Amino acid sequence: MKNFHTHTVRCHHAVGIVSEYVEEAIAKKMTHLGFSDHVPLPDNRWSDVRMDMSELEEYIKEIDDATEKYQQIEIFKGLECEWAPEYINYYKEELLGKYEFQYLVGGAHYMPVHGEWVGCYSAENRKENLIAYTNYLIKSIDSGLFAFIAHPDLFARFYHQWDSEAQSCSKAILEAAADRKAILEINGYGYRKSKITTTDGDRRPYPIDPFWEMAADYNIGVIINSDAHKPQDVNDFGEAYALAERLNLQIEELQIKENIMAKV
Repeated sequence: MKNFHTHTVRCHHAVGIVSEYVEEAIAKKMTHLGFSDHVPLPDNRWSDVRMDMSELEEYIKEIDDATEKYQQIEIFKGLECEWAPEYINYYKEELLGKYEFQYLVGGAHYMPVHGEWVGCYSAENRKENLIAYTNYLIKSIDSGLFAFIAHPDLFARFYHQWDSEAQSCSKAILEAAADRKAILEINGYGYRKSKITTTDGDRRPYPIDPFWEMAADYNIGVIINSDAHKPQDVNDFGEAYALAERLNLQIEELQIKENIMAKV
Protein backbone atom coordinates (compact mmCIF):
# COMPACT_ATOMS: atom_id res chain seq x y z
CA MET A 1 0.00 0.00 0.00
CA LYS A 2 1.28 3.43 -0.98
CA ASN A 3 0.40 7.04 -0.23
CA PHE A 4 2.13 10.01 -1.84
CA HIS A 5 -0.08 12.76 -0.38
CA THR A 6 0.76 13.41 3.27
CA HIS A 7 0.68 16.60 5.34
CA THR A 8 2.15 17.47 8.72
CA VAL A 9 1.57 20.01 11.45
CA ARG A 10 3.56 22.56 9.46
CA CYS A 11 0.67 23.27 7.10
CA HIS A 12 -1.32 24.72 10.03
CA HIS A 13 -4.39 22.56 9.34
CA ALA A 14 -2.96 19.10 10.02
CA VAL A 15 -1.47 17.39 13.07
CA GLY A 16 1.54 15.18 13.64
CA ILE A 17 5.21 15.22 12.71
CA VAL A 18 7.00 13.17 10.07
CA SER A 19 8.04 10.30 12.35
CA GLU A 20 4.47 9.82 13.62
CA TYR A 21 3.19 9.37 10.07
CA VAL A 22 6.02 6.99 9.22
CA GLU A 23 5.47 4.84 12.30
CA GLU A 24 1.73 4.67 11.59
CA ALA A 25 2.43 3.66 7.99
CA ILE A 26 4.84 0.93 9.12
CA ALA A 27 2.30 -0.38 11.62
CA LYS A 28 -0.22 -0.62 8.79
CA LYS A 29 2.21 -2.54 6.57
CA MET A 30 2.54 0.23 4.00
CA THR A 31 5.47 0.08 1.61
CA HIS A 32 5.72 3.71 0.38
CA LEU A 33 5.02 7.04 2.05
CA GLY A 34 5.49 10.36 0.30
CA PHE A 35 5.34 13.66 2.17
CA SER A 36 3.75 16.56 0.32
CA ASP A 37 3.16 19.41 2.73
CA HIS A 38 1.94 22.71 1.26
CA VAL A 39 4.89 24.52 -0.27
CA PRO A 40 6.18 27.65 1.48
CA LEU A 41 6.21 30.57 -0.94
CA PRO A 42 8.82 33.33 -1.22
CA ASP A 43 6.15 36.05 -1.15
CA ASN A 44 4.44 34.47 1.89
CA ARG A 45 1.19 34.08 -0.04
CA TRP A 46 -1.55 32.05 1.68
CA SER A 47 0.62 31.70 4.78
CA ASP A 48 -2.28 30.53 6.97
CA VAL A 49 -2.33 27.12 5.25
CA ARG A 50 1.35 26.41 4.65
CA MET A 51 4.71 26.46 6.37
CA ASP A 52 6.87 29.55 6.47
CA MET A 53 10.05 29.70 4.40
CA SER A 54 11.98 29.55 7.67
CA GLU A 55 10.55 26.04 8.28
CA LEU A 56 11.54 24.52 4.94
CA GLU A 57 14.98 23.24 5.92
CA GLU A 58 13.61 21.71 9.13
CA TYR A 59 10.92 19.91 7.09
CA ILE A 60 13.61 18.57 4.77
CA LYS A 61 15.75 17.43 7.69
CA GLU A 62 12.84 15.59 9.34
CA ILE A 63 12.16 13.66 6.14
CA ASP A 64 15.84 12.92 5.51
CA ASP A 65 16.30 11.74 9.11
CA ALA A 66 13.24 9.49 8.84
CA THR A 67 14.51 8.06 5.56
CA GLU A 68 17.74 7.09 7.26
CA LYS A 69 16.10 5.77 10.42
CA TYR A 70 13.20 3.74 9.02
CA GLN A 71 14.66 1.31 6.53
CA GLN A 72 11.57 -0.88 6.36
CA ILE A 73 9.56 1.63 4.31
CA GLU A 74 10.37 3.80 1.31
CA ILE A 75 9.99 7.51 2.15
CA PHE A 76 9.81 10.28 -0.41
CA LYS A 77 10.25 14.04 -0.14
CA GLY A 78 7.69 16.21 -1.91
CA LEU A 79 5.58 19.34 -1.71
CA GLU A 80 2.07 20.26 -2.82
CA CYS A 81 2.14 23.41 -4.93
CA GLU A 82 -0.07 26.00 -6.56
CA TRP A 83 1.05 26.86 -10.06
CA ALA A 84 1.96 30.45 -10.91
CA PRO A 85 4.51 31.68 -13.45
CA GLU A 86 6.35 33.75 -10.85
CA TYR A 87 7.17 30.55 -8.92
CA ILE A 88 8.58 28.50 -11.81
CA ASN A 89 12.24 29.28 -11.12
CA TYR A 90 11.72 28.72 -7.40
CA TYR A 91 10.13 25.34 -8.04
CA LYS A 92 12.75 24.22 -10.55
CA GLU A 93 15.96 25.75 -9.28
CA GLU A 94 15.39 25.82 -5.53
CA LEU A 95 13.04 22.96 -4.69
CA LEU A 96 13.87 20.39 -7.38
CA GLY A 97 17.43 21.65 -7.75
CA LYS A 98 19.10 22.97 -4.61
CA TYR A 99 16.91 21.10 -2.09
CA GLU A 100 16.55 17.92 -4.19
CA PHE A 101 12.87 17.34 -3.68
CA GLN A 102 11.86 14.14 -5.39
CA TYR A 103 8.45 15.27 -6.62
CA LEU A 104 5.97 18.14 -6.65
CA VAL A 105 2.20 17.79 -6.56
CA GLY A 106 -0.08 20.22 -8.38
CA GLY A 107 -3.03 21.27 -6.25
CA ALA A 108 -5.42 24.10 -7.16
CA HIS A 109 -6.82 25.40 -3.87
CA TYR A 110 -7.12 28.94 -5.23
CA MET A 111 -7.95 30.38 -8.64
CA PRO A 112 -7.49 33.79 -10.22
CA VAL A 113 -10.84 35.49 -10.84
CA HIS A 114 -10.80 38.98 -12.36
CA GLY A 115 -7.26 39.52 -11.12
CA GLU A 116 -7.96 38.35 -7.57
CA TRP A 117 -7.18 35.00 -5.96
CA VAL A 118 -10.33 33.23 -4.76
CA GLY A 119 -10.23 30.16 -2.50
CA CYS A 120 -12.06 27.03 -3.64
CA TYR A 121 -13.50 26.58 -0.15
CA SER A 122 -14.96 30.09 -0.05
CA ALA A 123 -15.91 30.63 -3.70
CA GLU A 124 -19.53 31.24 -4.60
CA ASN A 125 -21.47 28.73 -6.67
CA ARG A 126 -21.06 30.64 -9.93
CA LYS A 127 -20.22 29.74 -13.51
CA GLU A 128 -17.38 32.26 -13.73
CA ASN A 129 -15.64 30.60 -10.78
CA LEU A 130 -16.00 27.18 -12.40
CA ILE A 131 -14.46 28.49 -15.61
CA ALA A 132 -11.66 30.23 -13.70
CA TYR A 133 -10.86 26.99 -11.86
CA THR A 134 -10.83 25.02 -15.10
CA ASN A 135 -8.52 27.43 -16.89
CA TYR A 136 -6.19 27.55 -13.92
CA LEU A 137 -6.03 23.79 -13.50
CA ILE A 138 -5.30 23.33 -17.19
CA LYS A 139 -2.37 25.76 -16.88
CA SER A 140 -1.15 23.71 -13.93
CA ILE A 141 -1.35 20.54 -16.02
CA ASP A 142 0.32 22.18 -19.01
CA SER A 143 3.25 23.35 -16.87
CA GLY A 144 4.57 19.78 -16.75
CA LEU A 145 5.99 20.46 -13.29
CA PHE A 146 3.92 18.02 -11.31
CA ALA A 147 4.13 14.30 -10.69
CA PHE A 148 0.34 14.23 -10.41
CA ILE A 149 -2.59 16.62 -10.07
CA ALA A 150 -4.33 16.43 -6.69
CA HIS A 151 -8.14 16.39 -6.42
CA PRO A 152 -8.83 17.70 -9.96
CA ASP A 153 -12.58 17.70 -9.21
CA LEU A 154 -12.22 20.11 -6.28
CA PHE A 155 -14.45 22.52 -8.23
CA ALA A 156 -17.38 20.43 -6.96
CA ARG A 157 -16.74 21.91 -3.52
CA PHE A 158 -18.15 25.27 -4.69
CA TYR A 159 -19.95 24.45 -7.96
CA HIS A 160 -22.79 22.22 -6.85
CA GLN A 161 -24.54 21.28 -10.10
CA TRP A 162 -23.58 18.54 -12.49
CA ASP A 163 -24.90 20.48 -15.48
CA SER A 164 -23.69 21.20 -19.02
CA GLU A 165 -21.17 23.73 -17.65
CA ALA A 166 -19.66 21.23 -15.21
CA GLN A 167 -19.55 18.61 -17.94
CA SER A 168 -17.88 20.98 -20.42
CA CYS A 169 -15.25 22.07 -17.89
CA SER A 170 -14.58 18.49 -16.82
CA LYS A 171 -14.11 17.52 -20.45
CA ALA A 172 -11.56 20.31 -20.88
CA ILE A 173 -9.62 19.19 -17.80
CA LEU A 174 -9.63 15.56 -18.89
CA GLU A 175 -8.58 16.39 -22.44
CA ALA A 176 -5.66 18.45 -21.10
CA ALA A 177 -4.61 15.60 -18.82
CA ALA A 178 -4.82 13.09 -21.65
CA ASP A 179 -2.80 15.33 -23.99
CA ARG A 180 -0.07 15.90 -21.37
CA LYS A 181 -0.20 12.32 -20.06
CA ALA A 182 -0.79 13.82 -16.62
CA ILE A 183 -1.78 11.58 -13.72
CA LEU A 184 -4.94 12.63 -11.88
CA GLU A 185 -5.60 11.84 -8.24
CA ILE A 186 -8.71 10.33 -6.70
CA ASN A 187 -8.45 11.96 -3.30
CA GLY A 188 -9.34 9.97 -0.19
CA TYR A 189 -9.71 13.03 2.03
CA GLY A 190 -12.96 13.92 0.32
CA TYR A 191 -14.53 10.77 1.75
CA ARG A 192 -13.63 11.91 5.26
CA LYS A 193 -15.05 15.40 4.87
CA SER A 194 -18.57 16.45 5.88
CA LYS A 195 -21.17 16.27 3.15
CA ILE A 196 -22.37 19.46 1.51
CA THR A 197 -25.96 20.34 0.66
CA THR A 198 -26.81 20.90 -2.98
CA THR A 199 -30.03 21.21 -4.98
CA ASP A 200 -29.54 17.56 -5.91
CA GLY A 201 -29.24 16.53 -2.27
CA ASP A 202 -26.38 15.98 0.15
CA ARG A 203 -23.12 14.64 -1.23
CA ARG A 204 -19.43 14.60 -0.43
CA PRO A 205 -17.54 17.67 -1.70
CA TYR A 206 -15.21 15.49 -3.80
CA PRO A 207 -14.42 13.15 -5.39
CA ILE A 208 -17.63 13.22 -7.43
CA ASP A 209 -18.58 10.13 -9.39
CA PRO A 210 -19.74 11.89 -12.62
CA PHE A 211 -16.29 13.41 -13.13
CA TRP A 212 -14.60 10.04 -12.84
CA GLU A 213 -17.27 8.34 -14.95
CA MET A 214 -16.33 10.83 -17.66
CA ALA A 215 -12.63 10.19 -17.00
CA ALA A 216 -13.18 6.52 -17.84
CA ASP A 217 -13.64 7.56 -21.48
CA TYR A 218 -10.12 9.02 -21.67
CA ASN A 219 -6.68 7.45 -21.71
CA ILE A 220 -5.74 8.88 -18.33
CA GLY A 221 -3.75 7.34 -15.51
CA VAL A 222 -4.99 7.84 -11.97
CA ILE A 223 -3.34 7.67 -8.58
CA ILE A 224 -5.17 7.08 -5.31
CA ASN A 225 -3.94 8.88 -2.20
CA SER A 226 -5.26 9.40 1.31
CA ASP A 227 -4.29 13.10 1.57
CA ALA A 228 -3.44 12.40 5.22
CA HIS A 229 -3.86 15.26 7.69
CA LYS A 230 -3.31 13.14 10.78
CA PRO A 231 -1.19 9.99 11.19
CA GLN A 232 -4.11 7.55 11.27
CA ASP A 233 -5.19 8.82 7.84
CA VAL A 234 -2.18 7.43 5.99
CA ASN A 235 -4.04 4.41 4.60
CA ASP A 236 -7.59 5.80 4.60
CA PHE A 237 -8.58 6.01 0.95
CA GLY A 238 -12.33 5.96 1.50
CA GLU A 239 -14.12 4.33 -1.44
CA ALA A 240 -11.54 5.49 -3.98
CA TYR A 241 -10.29 2.04 -4.93
CA ALA A 242 -13.85 0.76 -5.29
CA LEU A 243 -14.65 3.72 -7.54
CA ALA A 244 -11.61 3.07 -9.71
CA GLU A 245 -12.39 -0.63 -9.96
CA ARG A 246 -16.05 -0.02 -10.86
CA LEU A 247 -15.07 2.36 -13.65
CA ASN A 248 -12.06 0.31 -14.78
CA LEU A 249 -9.77 3.30 -14.33
CA GLN A 250 -6.07 2.81 -15.00
CA ILE A 251 -4.21 3.08 -11.68
CA GLU A 252 -0.65 4.23 -12.23
CA GLU A 253 2.35 3.09 -10.24
CA LEU A 254 4.20 6.30 -9.46
CA GLN A 255 7.85 5.59 -10.10
CA ILE A 256 9.98 7.96 -8.05
CA LYS A 257 13.70 7.50 -8.41
CA GLU A 258 16.23 10.07 -7.24
CA ASN A 259 14.18 12.91 -8.65
CA ILE A 260 10.99 12.21 -10.59
CA MET A 261 11.06 15.66 -12.13
CA ALA A 262 14.74 15.79 -13.04
CA LYS A 263 13.77 16.22 -16.69
CA VAL A 264 11.99 19.54 -16.01
